[in-house]
Amino acid sequence: MFRSSLIVLGICALIASPILAAEPTVTKSIFAETADETVLIVQVSAADQEIFGINLSDASGSITDIFCPKGWVGISSGDRVTFRTDEPISLGQTVKFRIVTTDKSAPLGITFRDKKSPIHMNQNI
Repeated sequence: MFRSSLIVLGICALIASPILAAEPTVTKSIFAETADETVLIVQVSAADQEIFGINLSDASGSITDIFCPKGWVGISSGDRVTFRTDEPISLGQTVKFRIVTTDKSAPLGITFRDKKSPIHMNQNI
């Protein structure tokens, strides 16, 4: 009885561990603004998985330019932005991206990728 309870507990822990994993932290703040454009800083911190990719979706379609840190590549197309790297954001590290937009409150959806697959779920900032 005790042994079977331990086995069931172990299986539950294996199943629940991805669900309980900490998600990356992301914040959005205004860096600069003019009458026509706003530069947003999107700051991403890794929690328990390395981040190799970041995808942003802009529901307002207001992104006009992007800037990424050294070692990252950014591609913008319409209302989607993708950032990728070979040097991931590791546990405890933070990386900042600049987004130029015509809407200072631009609602951004963000997803993350590890080396091969998506990490957790979509966040809105």
